[in-house]
Amino acid sequence: MTHATHDVRDELAHDSVALLYRHALEFADQARALIQAALRQGFTVKQKSDGSFVTDADLRVEEQLRGRIRHAFPEHGILGEEFPAHNPAATFQWVLDPIDGTEDFVHRVPTFGCIIALYYCGQPLIGVLDHPVLDMRASGGFGLGTFYNGARVRLGDATAAKRVVLSARANFVRYRDAGDRFDRLVRAFPNHRIYRSCFGQTLVAIGAADAMVDYHDRTWDLAAIPILITEAGGDYRLLHEFQAEGASVRSAVFGRRAVVENIARELALKP
Repeated sequence: MTHATHDVRDELAHDSVALLYRHALEFADQARALIQAALRQGFTVKQKSDGSFVTDADLRVEEQLRGRIRHAFPEHGILGEEFPAHNPAATFQWVLDPIDGTEDFVHRVPTFGCIIALYYCGQPLIGVLDHPVLDMRASGGFGLGTFYNGARVRLGDATAAKRVVLSARANFVRYRDAGDRFDRLVRAFPNHRIYRSCFGQTLVAIGAADAMVDYHDRTWDLAAIPILITEAGGDYRLLHEFQAEGASVRSAVFGRRAVVENIARELALKP
């Protein structure tokens, strides 16, 4: 006899999840306003030890979001890109990437975005991908569905299962050289696209692209997409995970179920 796997998120009342989702949207609204103000008024730019950019806008957005979260949910934990973790043992954990694609932000390339997610007992609960310049927002919550600028999104199976694959080429070699996998995907799925920052994730979440293979990202880079994809009816699979520079580095494939299955088969991955 087969028993259904218990999902710890089922313990939460629907109204409670809906309330948390509304708060996440409010946090995204504030982040968007801060980012738009920085673009109008200007910002300072520095380089981190790894050579990546950080601006005072990144710091301001994360600082403000942390303040709002701690005020609304003092018992919750917070993991963000720019500051140390807060209350890491908490059952609820907010994960923040204030500006994903800071290099794009610095050069005014509009594909950068803000990533906000909430996890419960390690499981994805709420996710928001917001692009302030493009006025694009993918958002969703467990049991609530996925939405694009407020309209419900449902991902059906693609009629052509090899139509589009999105890959972030630079991330294939940041920690480990996985270029052979990238080359294999390009040959198998020639109609591929490469988008920077979290823009590709948003396109997949709203159904504008079929699937994405995202390699060698930190926890906050992939924080929102699992719940957005699964609530839209798609499939999210973690390819592998390892530790580098004191942090978890993850790779994943996600999107329409049939396409994800084909990509997983191409990469010789078990379902």
